[in-house]
Amino acid sequence: MRRLVVSVLLLAAIGATTGIASSQKGLSSGADLDGIDRAMRIEEQKRRELEAPRKAGLEALQAQDFAAAEASFTTLLSKDPTTSDANYLMGLAQIGLKKWPEAKQYLQVAITEEPKRPEPKLRLGIAALMTGDIDTATAQRAELATLSSTCGNCPDAKKITDGIATLDKVIAAATKAAAPKPAG
Repeated sequence: MRRLVVSVLLLAAIGATTGIASSQKGLSSGADLDGIDRAMRIEEQKRRELEAPRKAGLEALQAQDFAAAEASFTTLLSKDPTTSDANYLMGLAQIGLKKWPEAKQYLQVAITEEPKRPEPKLRLGIAALMTGDIDTATAQRAELATLSSTCGNCPDAKKITDGIATLDKVIAAATKAAAPKPAG
């Protein structure tokens, strides 16, 4: 009899707490719609905060105001360094400012983030040549050639072909300039 009373009391206690749990926010089996809505608003606000410096930086690049572009992309990278193409855009700003070593660093990160994108490879090749690093420029030309062989008729085919041609010209000019002149 004692076991029966204890069992009934235990079941009554569990039943009482079930009612409390279902009435408390977050403990019910239903979706927390307020929480989902808050999370969506926070995510949207984050997107807006990232879009503002990116847009300002792109406008500055188009106006060839490379210092303003650098400032905007610095803000963008400080908020989220994983933002797609932010390092590439910062590399372009650095090229515009003729900060070749810095441009190389940002472009190398851009290539790591998007290895199949041809534009950062071309720009890295050019920045490398401007610092006298013909080996890196030649390596980027080889990477573009590899992309070309795997691309076939992909949407980036023309960019890849143009990038290879540009790097060939720039590498040839840099090699010619670096070659010793014959004594005469």
